[in-house]
Amino acid sequence: SFALQAAEHRAVREAVGMLDVSLMAKFLVQGRDAEAVLNRICANDVAVPVGRVVYTQWLNERGGIEADLTVTRLGEGRFLVVVTDLVHRRIAPWIERHAPEGAHVTVTDVTSGTTLLTIQGPRSRELLQRLTSADLSNDAFPYLTAREIDVHYARVLAMRVTYVGELGWELHIPAEFSLTVYDALMEAGADLGYRNVGLGAMNSLRLEKAYRDYGLDIDNTDTPLDVGLGFAVAWDKPGGFIGREALLARRHAGPPRRRL
Repeated sequence: SFALQAAEHRAVREAVGMLDVSLMAKFLVQGRDAEAVLNRICANDVAVPVGRVVYTQWLNERGGIEADLTVTRLGEGRFLVVVTDLVHRRIAPWIERHAPEGAHVTVTDVTSGTTLLTIQGPRSRELLQRLTSADLSNDAFPYLTAREIDVHYARVLAMRVTYVGELGWELHIPAEFSLTVYDALMEAGADLGYRNVGLGAMNSLRLEKAYRDYGLDIDNTDTPLDVGLGFAVAWDKPGGFIGREALLARRHAGPPRRRL
């Protein structure tokens, strides 16, 4: 009911909530050419230090958005791509199709191996700090960084990102540990106003923050300029990216006639 959704929405804005978004598709992209291949496909620049999360779009030759995702650098030749379930089956073929002949890169679908719990809200740091020895302070763990930390008994990839416009972390938990971590979060958050939050509330939260939903607000007929995502385009990175020429032409033609 709407009353339940409203309570979940408020929990995230005022305390802390957990959204199970294991439905997100997750891919490891690895190999000595992984950075070069991904940088050609991504409109943003993924040649970043290890532990950085990059928000980016994948474009077609017309500049239309084929995918809206994060790319996290886990190592020299090792990246994690996290994208909506809607385009799950398109991701590996897209990378393989756009990798040059002989490129050293592999794509592994790791979606079923991890549970993805995202802990969001002003008290998320307080909650997680109770379950980890890692320093979660702003200086030690800034926005858009990722690192492996302990959470209760599990080793977890924690990414400081949000889809609801709050302080929070995405926890990529090995599936066999997820129930233990879930229970530990419930117990540790009991006095913090912690509650489970569903996708209905996630939708109202992200709408309130004006975050786009791929497949609903944007699709492959929209360019980043049409939907206010120009900030995520690395126009001048070496080697360019797929769709750059079309996007430049669109930019030179003046402001878009319609804009989301």
